[in-house]
Amino acid sequence: MEKGLEGARVGMNVVIDPGAIVEEQVVLGNNVVVHDRVVIRRGTTIHDNAVLGRVPQVAGIIQRTPKSDLGNLEIGRNCVIGAGVVLYIGTTIGDDTLIGDLTCIREQCRIGRHVVIGRGVMLNYNVEIRDRARVMDASHFGGDMLVEEDAFVGPHVSSANDNTIGLRAGVTRQGPHICRGASIGVGAILLAGVTIGEQAIVGAGALVMEDVPPRKFAIGLPAKSEDDVPADLLRPIG
Repeated sequence: MEKGLEGARVGMNVVIDPGAIVEEQVVLGNNVVVHDRVVIRRGTTIHDNAVLGRVPQVAGIIQRTPKSDLGNLEIGRNCVIGAGVVLYIGTTIGDDTLIGDLTCIREQCRIGRHVVIGRGVMLNYNVEIRDRARVMDASHFGGDMLVEEDAFVGPHVSSANDNTIGLRAGVTRQGPHICRGASIGVGAILLAGVTIGEQAIVGAGALVMEDVPPRKFAIGLPAKSEDDVPADLLRPIG
């Protein structure tokens, strides 16, 4: 059942299904849709045209069958969810996190506290982004990926979780692992299974096909890791 709506600000043409929970001091913009199995915590703002609690579906030649036992979509306290954002059930978003306009976050994702996800980002299923990480505009992450605390991902970064592009049966899908304090430059491509080490830097436009050691630069096509990151460019980590 709906809860807390007496203390919420609700815009025009808002749809809230009976199974949703909306706490006090939540702001819902115009044309927001809140499906069942959605929990929005106190003080969060949802901007116009957002869709919360979408259920994954399969059509056409899609090979992956979504899980059927997904939990709630849970949005923490004092978050900002941008205009036109689509969030699926089975995902959790920590307190004080910003999700930019037109972003889509699929099921089974875990977003930490004080995270920034920019405009037009696409996070596929089972992506974890930990506290204080930042993912900038128009980046696209395949599924099964981990971004640790204090990492920075620049605009237009893409990742894969299957280097065979679905052409080989039985491949275990695994996206990249970006470790604490690592920085990924504009337009970089991270192939499946690579690890970007702690406080490493991947240059703009790099194609990362193998692991990058901690505190190393990786640049080029394909990226090579040779030089150390100088102390004044090491991103602070908590």
